[in-house]
This record gives sequence, C-alpha cells and structure tokens, in this order.
Amino acid sequence: MAVVHPDFYRHEHLVRKSIQIPLTQHQELKALAMELDSSLGDVVETIMELMRRDNYQQLRQAILQKREQALSSLTHSLDEAYAYLGSLPETLEEARFYFEAGREGIVA
Repeated sequence: MAVVHPDFYRHEHLVRKSIQIPLTQHQELKALAMELDSSLGDVVETIMELMRRDNYQQLRQAILQKREQALSSLTHSLDEAYAYLGSLPETLEEARFYFEAGREGIVA
C-alpha cells in the first residue's frame, strides 16, 4: 500500500508529495516507467489522475473483488477445518469440554 507523506520536494519546477511504496509494487512501477520511457513519479501521478477521472470506480471494484476472493478463500479453509473436526467426534467433545471449562473460568 502506498503511503503519502506530508513533506514536499521540488522536481523540474513542480512541487510533489513524496510517496512511500512497498518494494514489490515499487519494482513493478519502476519497470513500467522504464517500458514507457518515463519517470516513476510521472507514472504514479498519471495513474492517480486516471483513477480520479474515473472517480475511483474501477479501483473500488478491484479492491472489493480482492477482498471477496480473500474472504472466499478463508471461508473455504474454515469449512474444510470444520468438516475435518466434524469427522472426529472425540476432537469435538474435547473442544466442547475445554470451551466450557474456559467459559466457566472467565465467568467465575
């Protein structure tokens, strides 16, 4: 995730905010800048401007889709874990026992 810092620096008679970008994304953006024969700052500013023009709709949709995929994967993993635990009755009984014992300890 990019982090915008409040400090400013001057570059080619323009005032720009400095942005801290994680290493992986920085390398990808730097490669894109080289491919486009441009500076990293120009690439980031252009991406931001395009997102502003689009009113961030595509960005919102991409973030929501990414979250849904992560939640779907997590839900699937939890379902598999519950199915496995459900196949072992003694494990469920032990879990129930420790849960109730812990709950009684908290309440008492």
